[in-house]
Amino acid sequence: MNPLKNAFGKILSAALLVAAVSMHAQAQTNDFRETTDKALAAGSPEAVLKALDREVYRGNLVAARALGLMYRDGGQVPQDSAKAQKLLKIAADSNLNRIWYRHGMVDAQYDLAAMLQGSNPGQAESWYRKAAESGHAPSQLALARMYSNGAGIKRDPERALFWSSVAATSLQDAALKEAEALRDAAQKQLDPKQLEKTRILLSEWKPRKAS
Repeated sequence: MNPLKNAFGKILSAALLVAAVSMHAQAQTNDFRETTDKALAAGSPEAVLKALDREVYRGNLVAARALGLMYRDGGQVPQDSAKAQKLLKIAADSNLNRIWYRHGMVDAQYDLAAMLQGSNPGQAESWYRKAAESGHAPSQLALARMYSNGAGIKRDPERALFWSSVAATSLQDAALKEAEALRDAAQKQLDPKQLEKTRILLSEWKPRKAS
């Protein structure tokens, strides 16, 4: 029997707490959609950008993330990594905006981490961890991958085991298989004392609550 199996049930129960966090973003999503729908109905791309800018100024983190992704991907606006990172950080950083969403948007934290992973893996690790601690499964998997592969940071089989085990309780299909593979590989690198330490940490882990 997998020595971590008993910890999974507690993680799954704790993960249900994350659903409450989404309520903070839902009101912003509705405002964002209403604003952009009106701008799109006017038939002006410039109007959409102005509407998004206004929503960002109002503190709408959903709009900040949307505009950040637009600058990241280009097409609708000229691609601009600096602007993309600035806007994603507004959406991600609880210290920059505390109006509706105290801990920032976990999706924006993940997006920002993914942008930074190639150029600044240390910062990427930090942003992935913020989202992972709030229960964001893709960030948990990304962390496990970084700790397993040593992608720009020090390899850490214990942390790889921890985050791959947490991620495996929420993911599906190919992502779940990857998490399980990372978990199994990490287990083989640890001694019984390290495995027991991780099992205890998993049994006590729960997502961070918004406050």
